[in-house]
Amino acid sequence: MQGAFPGRSDAPAALIMALLLFSFGVFAVLRPEKLRAAMDNLANSWKQEAWHPYRMPISVLRFVVGVAGIGGAALFLYIAYVGFSR
Repeated sequence: MQGAFPGRSDAPAALIMALLLFSFGVFAVLRPEKLRAAMDNLANSWKQEAWHPYRMPISVLRFVVGVAGIGGAALFLYIAYVGFSR
């Protein structure tokens, strides 16, 4: 890679990704049981009764997925900031 920096045309897409990741993270914090049910349905459509990473306590699922979503949103906000500042 040649050290590509985000430009002005990349900033709107980064803002949309930040919004999507932030909403996913907040949803995981507020409604982890709904998230677990959705992941369970998706996983069971491929392989019935297999172990999947979502089979963790609700509090751990809430923290891990919520922090990952909100942290990803912060990363994309930074990318948008760099894109707009150029």
